Amino acid sequence: MPERPYPHELLLAAFGLLLSSALAWTAGLSSPVTQTVVGGTVLFMGATALLARLDGVAHVFRARLLLAYVATFFFYASVKQTVPALGLSPRDAWLLSADTALFGTTPAAWLQRWSTPWVNELFSASYLAFHVYLHLAMAWALVGPRARAERFFTSIFSAYVPGIVGYYLLPAVGPTAAWPELFTTAIEGGWLTRLNAFVVASGSSTYDLFPSLHTYITLVLLDHDRRQHPRRFRLMLPVAVAILMSTLMLRYHYAVDLLAGALWFLAYRLGKAWFGQPSDS
Repeated sequence: MPERPYPHELLLAAFGLLLSSALAWTAGLSSPVTQTVVGGTVLFMGATALLARLDGVAHVFRARLLLAYVATFFFYASVKQTVPALGLSPRDAWLLSADTALFGTTPAAWLQRWSTPWVNELFSASYLAFHVYLHLAMAWALVGPRARAERFFTSIFSAYVPGIVGYYLLPAVGPTAAWPELFTTAIEGGWLTRLNAFVVASGSSTYDLFPSLHTYITLVLLDHDRRQHPRRFRLMLPVAVAILMSTLMLRYHYAVDLLAGALWFLAYRLGKAWFGQPSDS
């Protein structure tokens, strides 16, 4: 695929341009947040165009695919600054009320009765398994044949963009931060619990709840593996269940965030079918 843009590149560029325009309108062109996002978007688009022109050089396509990963997490990390810059307020009250309407309470609070050190260790390992799954699958794709790498990156990183858009629709900080009075026990455990807490604290973009990407992207990864790597799909299926449960057990998400992640996945699958990509081919 020489100079034509990949679908995920088009989505990332469009998202960057829209976000840049919104920030310029709201925060102004002189705002550091606006300049950072504009600069990141322009850099991504320019680097992508350059690498596309160099497509004939061996392995340049791998750098181009990896660039999309870098851009995705640039936009993910920027949510921490861009949500306040756009004047958006956390919508935790709405999410809590939705959970209460559906379940009587937010399941994260109800599940605290099983919060023991070994349970927290198990689900901290499960929460971290999402990052392991994503990055090992990405590395496997990146070092393999070109067609395999392109299928993976197009599938996964086309999905990430609408996921990040959700953070702007309903920004929220999560049950523990918004409603500490709902929780009477602390999350205690061993080194995995501490490691997971550190990863979340240092890597979170603060308003990254709706939809749950641990749900949405896990489902996208499973869908990809079901078609392309059936053995890995069977191996990861029970792990995926634990990943989804960990988002509630560790009090990072409202249940409606997980439901939204499932709905985002269904929309993603419908979109692929609509654009003629039913089999990641």
